[in-house]
Amino acid sequence: MSVLVLGGDKINPILNILYDMGITSVTHWTGRNLKNGSKKSKQIPNKIDLVLMLTNFLNHNAMLHYKQEAKNRGVCVAYSTRNIDSVKCEVLRLINNNVDLQQKICSECVQRNNCNEKAK
Repeated sequence: MSVLVLGGDKINPILNILYDMGITSVTHWTGRNLKNGSKKSKQIPNKIDLVLMLTNFLNHNAMLHYKQEAKNRGVCVAYSTRNIDSVKCEVLRLINNNVDLQQKICSECVQRNNCNEKAK
C-alpha cells in the first residue's frame, strides 16, 4: 500500500508508524508552494492508495483541491493532526472499513486479529 502525506515539515515519527503498520511506500509533500510548486501543477500520483492530510499544516483551499482530486480518482482520504496516535487511528479506521484480509498490508499487520473480529 502506498500513501501520500500532505502537510508537515518533519514527519519522521509518522513515517515510522506508517511503516510499522505495513505501508510499503510513503510520498511526502510539505504543502509549501515554494518547495513543491502550486497545487494545480502537482497531481496525486497514480500509484497512491491513500492520501493522508495533516490538517494543522494545510490551508483550506489545498485540502479542498486534493480532496476533490482524490474523490475523482477513487482514492481514500484520511484527515489527521500531526499527532502520532491520531494518524494511527485514522489510517486503521480506513483500513478496517475497507478490510480485505487477503491483502498484503493486512497479512503483515500486527492488528490483523482485531480486524478479523470486526470483519465478521
